[in-house]
Amino acid sequence: MIKKIFIGIGILLTVILVGSGWYFSGLIYEIGFNINNQDNLDAGTAEDNIVVEQINENTVLLDVKDELWGPLLENGIYGVLGQNGFMVVSDIIEEKDGIVERKIDYQEGNLVVGERVSYSLSLVENSEGNYIPVGASGWSGQATEGIYTPMSVSKLDYEEVTYTSTFSEYPAFLTNKGEDGWVIFIHGFRGNYQREVFALLRAQEIEEIGWKSMIIAYRNDAGMKQDPSGMYQYGATEWEDVDGAIKYARQNGAKSVVLWGVSGGGGPVASWLQNSSDKSLVDGVILEAPTFNFIESVEVNGQARFPWLPESLFDYYTWLSEVRFGIDFDSMDYREAVIDSTVPMLLFHGDDDEWIPVSLSDFIASKRDKNLTYMRYENVGHVQAWNADPELYIRTVSNFLTSLEK
Repeated sequence: MIKKIFIGIGILLTVILVGSGWYFSGLIYEIGFNINNQDNLDAGTAEDNIVVEQINENTVLLDVKDELWGPLLENGIYGVLGQNGFMVVSDIIEEKDGIVERKIDYQEGNLVVGERVSYSLSLVENSEGNYIPVGASGWSGQATEGIYTPMSVSKLDYEEVTYTSTFSEYPAFLTNKGEDGWVIFIHGFRGNYQREVFALLRAQEIEEIGWKSMIIAYRNDAGMKQDPSGMYQYGATEWEDVDGAIKYARQNGAKSVVLWGVSGGGGPVASWLQNSSDKSLVDGVILEAPTFNFIESVEVNGQARFPWLPESLFDYYTWLSEVRFGIDFDSMDYREAVIDSTVPMLLFHGDDDEWIPVSLSDFIASKRDKNLTYMRYENVGHVQAWNADPELYIRTVSNFLTSLEK
């Protein structure tokens, strides 16, 4: 009888392990790799999961317990958007059990107690010098529905250009002013050059420094040619498109070229460092919360979404996803190439990043001893270094670009 019980338990555990492996390996593919998974397009976006608990003269209390991915427990300056107004909040006064009190820097319209609100990372200065969220104050920031441009976001003159890689032809925004060099922005996972508000905001600061911005589309973007694998490759193939953008910049008069990879856009940049036959085409690299080894991003994101799962199971799930779907995680590991590169690099990363672990950037910083400036932020989340300290961020970028000028 006891033997039968143990056999039954063994069979049950095997069924559970196989079943969970099938489910979670499928989830890894659908969320992380399937280009055509439309259900996944809004993953991680701000929803109205924050509740206004109390509004004081200079502070606001917010209940953020239901906001899994939000920054309102983290250091920095952020927008809080309601139905009939918004606030821009900064310093954390106090936090306990998911209720946070923050300083109000600026407010327009009215938020009311009990209202469900969302957050915004994308802030721009208005004519009075106050930060406001893009899309607030009666101004959408859009040129047309769903389309953002350097002019509509940052009042910058620009042209739409087309560049070619060995794989396909792609559009890009190119700002008009700046004699010192070009910054090429490479967006992250599920990005779209016409919606890259982060890059469009930075373009204004870059123009003031004296550089142009080229904000590119590449394979797997909406409306663009898909990778032959049918999957996002996190740089393993996308680097060829980045190479095409670099060559376009050089052929059209760029004295200096800097690649700026954001989040998943760090993979194509790092892969270019690994695969390019002519590293002299690029004078510097800026990376924010970059993907240097995508399997680690899968694991940290899985642990954030499913904290009750034993960490040891993630190795099994990622292995099974390789077997089922032909995913090659080894081809998405660029750590050695980044460490060995001598191209000057500016690296931003927050230690509370639940999308791409800061340990990746820490590892690079511990191993690379040449031409690396590492800006590591405490209690700051994913792609929030600007929000943490805008003045320091802009000054650091300015110093880096100026150091590369020819």
